[in-house]
Amino acid sequence: MAAALLRAAEGDHTGEVRNLSPGSPRSVNRLVELLGGDVVHLPKRPGEPDCTWADTTKISRDLGWAAHISFEEGVKRVFADIAYWRDAPLWDPESIAQATRSWFSTLSREAS
Repeated sequence: MAAALLRAAEGDHTGEVRNLSPGSPRSVNRLVELLGGDVVHLPKRPGEPDCTWADTTKISRDLGWAAHISFEEGVKRVFADIAYWRDAPLWDPESIAQATRSWFSTLSREAS
């Protein structure tokens, strides 16, 4: 992942969007199973797809990225370090605006 991010930063990839994925869809039920939480079934929302699949072709082709750990291992790693994530700041419109103020200021100067 780090190597792909460096290639993106060094290249001309400004403003491009790429998908990251373990390679095939995973269900919320599988995530709950891995975390050991209670299962609560909710009705599907209108227009909600049965399945989504992130296409990683662009990031693989352009930056050489590929998933190196399984979905299960990724969940295990995040859960093992859950104290870090509990203390992570919650983003809201005000905190996002504050955190990105200098970034957007720099971008608008470069665009001029």
